[in-house]
Amino acid sequence: MKKLLSQHIERIERKVEKLKALSNRISTIRLLMFIGILIFAVFTASLLPVYIYASLLFGYVIAFCVVIDRHRKVEQCIEKLGILKQIKSEQVARIDLKWDEIPWKDINRNGYENHPYAHDLNIIGKKSLFQLMDTSIYEGSVKILSEKLLNQNRKTEVITEIQSLVQELAPLQLFRDKLRVEAKYTDSKTDWHDWTMEQMLDWLRLPKKTGFILPIGILSALSILNITFGIMALLGNLSAWYVMISFVSYLIVHKLNSHKVNGLFDAAFQMEKLLGRFSNILTHVERFKVRGNKKLVSFLEVFQKENEKPSKSLRKVRRLAIAASVQKNQIIGPILNLLMPWDFYFCLKLEDLKKEIEPKLTKWLDSFYELEALNSIANFCFLNPEYSFPTFKHDSKLLFKAEQMGHPLIHKSQKVDNDFEIKSGNELFLLTGSNMAGKSTFLRTVGINLVLTYTGAPVSAVSLQTDVFRIFTSINVNDSLGDGLSHFYAEVKRLRKLLDELQKQDELPLFFFVDEIYKGTNNRERYSGSVAFLKEVAKEDGIGIVSTHDLELADLESEIKKLSNWHFAESIMNGKMSFEYKLRSGPCPSTNALQIMKLEGLPVE
Repeated sequence: MKKLLSQHIERIERKVEKLKALSNRISTIRLLMFIGILIFAVFTASLLPVYIYASLLFGYVIAFCVVIDRHRKVEQCIEKLGILKQIKSEQVARIDLKWDEIPWKDINRNGYENHPYAHDLNIIGKKSLFQLMDTSIYEGSVKILSEKLLNQNRKTEVITEIQSLVQELAPLQLFRDKLRVEAKYTDSKTDWHDWTMEQMLDWLRLPKKTGFILPIGILSALSILNITFGIMALLGNLSAWYVMISFVSYLIVHKLNSHKVNGLFDAAFQMEKLLGRFSNILTHVERFKVRGNKKLVSFLEVFQKENEKPSKSLRKVRRLAIAASVQKNQIIGPILNLLMPWDFYFCLKLEDLKKEIEPKLTKWLDSFYELEALNSIANFCFLNPEYSFPTFKHDSKLLFKAEQMGHPLIHKSQKVDNDFEIKSGNELFLLTGSNMAGKSTFLRTVGINLVLTYTGAPVSAVSLQTDVFRIFTSINVNDSLGDGLSHFYAEVKRLRKLLDELQKQDELPLFFFVDEIYKGTNNRERYSGSVAFLKEVAKEDGIGIVSTHDLELADLESEIKKLSNWHFAESIMNGKMSFEYKLRSGPCPSTNALQIMKLEGLPVE
């Protein structure tokens, strides 16, 4: 995959070099043509008949404009190819997990401070699953993708629907790349004071302004009178006083009602700019044809219905917006409004259009944002062809089964895969092992692959079969100086919340992960509290993996039927510690804390 992407980047670079050379040639031609037109205009004006001179000059100017347009298109192509190269370079960075080269968006980590698993499983934030997956340009798409990763309301049919769409989108590399190029190019041309799509929708949803009909009727009648009286006065059939009275009346009525068109230009101008740019993106989706009977056909139908295509409606809106924004022109605007009620008429037309265009635009945008979010997942799938799409269990006794499951945020060269299976009646796992042996990483591996499953994405496993669960974690609990909480008390509050989730009446069972239970207190109280906690959670309907350093807890296997012991081991060779990160059944047979101290030169007894 990296080799293919590198070859693509090289092809883009060669194409850009050719286009830059072409751009330089066109620049030279433009300069020569400009000089030629000036020479022709100055030195041939008195040598040629007026009509020949004017025709030739007009032809030269038209040719010059054609060359300018050609140059603009070449420069635009160079810019878009630069964006495509950036996208391909990002894809290589995503494969290599070069986080500094992968764009990152802040989706308000503080807003998910108490989320059941967002922080512990590295779903959001820097060096997170969201950063690795997200290729969205628009805020609405970012929101949808984050909701898919963080949403707790899961239904099997919804997940399988997303899986089907992702599987169909993943091979459509050209479609996805072009859509992203158009979106990034459009976004790059947006100024800070330009409207966003959400701001335009807010304007379209404002209550419809009324009271235009009477002013338009009066001003139209006075406009006709002005023209009629003006012609008659020029012919000498009417006194100029009548023209003056009619014209002043027109101005008075126009002035008295001018407040009704306040803000017309700003809204129209912003709509024209925004829709002009965004229409290129929607047109690309509108024209894309999917072959065969696929889910994607029905998904794209909202853009491709013959009578509801975005291009038709957006052209209509843009024409009105351009006409309404004429008042920006300090010469044409006043002249048109002196001759006729131009602003009033187009303000009325825009107000009438609000009701028609707002639901359509909302529908197109919602579908487009969903498409961008799906493209992020599809890109993740495309870059990880060895990943597989999980299935949902059909055997009531088998709750979870993964073959060669690894962590997607660990580089392939360092990732160690494990098999893991959960059967009904054996839902509580006690994980022991030495320091740095891989306990915490395993908890995160199971958790993050479940999140990928429920998002509709492929997982880092050869195969994965699972039920649908709610997820809750207590892995990376931090103290809070601001709230006056110690690490231990913060962990206690988190575990209390876990018990509340377990005891909540919900159709979905809870899958919970606890790392180093009660590590913030002394050995005696930690052991006593851990025993009570494990016995309590074993009574509830849920699945749990709990890691601990307390090897004495392994004896609970004989007391708690649901509980089984598993461990990660290490070996010491030639004074160096070696970890294989492979999950094994039974309690851990060894510890390594004293050995680590000794290797680092600390005193031990």
